[in-house]
Amino acid sequence: MRLLVASLLAVSACHGHPAAPILTYHSVGGSDARDFAVSEAAFSEQLDWLAAAGFHTISLRDLVAERDLDHAVVLTFDDGTEDALTRVLPALQKRRMRGAFFVCTGLVGTPGYLTWDGVRALAAAGMEVGSHTVHHARLADLDDGDLRQELIDSKRTLEAELRAPVDLIAYPFNSVRRRVRQAAAEAGYRIGVSGVVHGGGDPIDLRRVTVRRRMTLDQFQRAIQPK
Repeated sequence: MRLLVASLLAVSACHGHPAAPILTYHSVGGSDARDFAVSEAAFSEQLDWLAAAGFHTISLRDLVAERDLDHAVVLTFDDGTEDALTRVLPALQKRRMRGAFFVCTGLVGTPGYLTWDGVRALAAAGMEVGSHTVHHARLADLDDGDLRQELIDSKRTLEAELRAPVDLIAYPFNSVRRRVRQAAAEAGYRIGVSGVVHGGGDPIDLRRVTVRRRMTLDQFQRAIQPK
C-alpha cells in the first residue's frame, strides 16, 4: 500500500500537482467585500460538504511525508487576520478539521490582524503556523538582499514567538520564481505553497487553488475533484 501511495505521489509531482488538493483562504466573514473574503455561510457550507463527501483534512507536513493521503485535503489560510482565531478556528474545531495559517509578522498586533497571543493560540490548538513574510512583499520583485531579509526575519520572529521550528512559507501574491524557491530553501523552509500559475508538486512550491467570494459550491467541488 505504501508503495502504491508513493507511486501516486511521484505521478502527481510529475504532472505539476500535489498528491492531495490544497485550498487557499484569506479572510472569512465580516463586512469585507473583497473577492478573497469568503462569507461565514459559504465557508461552513464548504466544510460541511467536505465532511459529507468523506474528505478529511491533513497537514502540509503529512502531505509531503505521504501520510494519510486517501481522500485528503489541505486547508490553508493566508495573512493572519483576526478572523483566523474568531471564526476559522472554531469552525475547524467543530468539525475536527485542521489547517495551516500563514502569518505576516510585520502585521501582527495591528488593527484587523492577530496578536502574538492569537498566533500562539492557533499553534496550541494543533494548527500549522508558517511565514507569509514580514511585509507581505511580492518576493519576485525584490533584490536578493531584501528577499533574504523578508524570508529570514519572518522565520526568526515566528520561531522566537512560538518557541518552535518554522519551516512553512506561503509566497505572498503567489509571487515565486526559481531564485525565490532557492532563497526559501536556503533560509530553512522545507515546504512552500503558491498558486495555480507557478505551483506544482515540488514541496518547496506546492500548487494551491484559491477559494474566492463568488465561488459556488459546484465550483468548489470541481476544485477538489477536477475531472
